[in-house]
Amino acid sequence: MEYYELSQSEKVENPIELMGLDGEAYCYAMPQKSFEALDKIRVAYFSGNEAEEICDILICPTVLVSDRLKKLLAMYEKEMEFKGIQLFPTSDESRQYPMYWVPRFPEADCIHESSVRYDNGMISSLVLDGSRIGGRNIFRLPGLPEYRIGVSLPVAESILRRRLYGVALRKMEVV
Repeated sequence: MEYYELSQSEKVENPIELMGLDGEAYCYAMPQKSFEALDKIRVAYFSGNEAEEICDILICPTVLVSDRLKKLLAMYEKEMEFKGIQLFPTSDESRQYPMYWVPRFPEADCIHESSVRYDNGMISSLVLDGSRIGGRNIFRLPGLPEYRIGVSLPVAESILRRRLYGVALRKMEVV
């Protein structure tokens, strides 16, 4: 099966920036304990500036997905958990109130031994062991300093069909 890395597109120059979130609670790595401690739904703010791009995936302060992407992910991975963040603009001119979700991706320890790592633990050349993915459609690679999410070809195709904004998919090597 083919797998793709799901991330925020590098073409997004000015992604929406969230204000009013605790940086320690909404951390980049988001371990299980931190996820469980989050409120079921939370309110946060953004500037509402016209130049800000409201993307379907954000990577800062943690991985966040839009309502549209959440529905798609939940369709393929029924047991995924999500915690919500309702955004309100600080500007009176903006009439957009986007909803984002912090997903709890299932983990798949499937990094192949032929992957090349830097001294700091980050991976320079990622290779997945297809036999250890376990037929998952969506998964996170555990034990890495960076947040890496894999999706199967059917999920990638569903994302592309929906023309979600700011989403990047990069093919992953699988042996």
